[in-house]
Amino acid sequence: MSGHAIEQIKTKPAAALGRSVESSIAANRCREELARNVDELHALSRRGLWGLLLFLGVSAAALYLSQMEACSLIQLQLKEIFGPPPPSDLLHVVLAVSWLSGFVLILGRRGADGKPGYNWCNIALPTAFYPLYVFSDAAGAYFPAVFCAGLVILLLEHGFAVCYARKVIREANDRLSRLPL
Repeated sequence: MSGHAIEQIKTKPAAALGRSVESSIAANRCREELARNVDELHALSRRGLWGLLLFLGVSAAALYLSQMEACSLIQLQLKEIFGPPPPSDLLHVVLAVSWLSGFVLILGRRGADGKPGYNWCNIALPTAFYPLYVFSDAAGAYFPAVFCAGLVILLLEHGFAVCYARKVIREANDRLSRLPL
């Protein structure tokens, strides 16, 4: 009987050691996964900055092209090909609907506390209005409206992505601090 008790005492530390090794391996995997998630969140935030920079570059190019005299020649050629330009009121309505739909989608994701759905359509939609406005008004009088609409949407989306990333990174750091060494 005492031999049986001694044998059980010997095997318990080995089993406990195996469990501690398994838990440290699981903790290391968890640390690696959390670090990978944090890196993805930083990349999401940088993508928003790149999107803002791209939009500002396209906006500067559109402003420069709209101020060139060659733009009026191109506008005349486009009128011959496509006919008269759309009325500016119609362009304003379409820009407003596009801006409002983007605004609602961003706020909807924010209200649902979901992951930001940043994509390149947020840059493409406002910049698509530049050629339309240049075609309808070569003077570039509508540039501030398109620029402000695009900038507000991109800043709102980027602000949401940064807030989301900050919150999730803080939660990941809390989880990391609770993991066993």
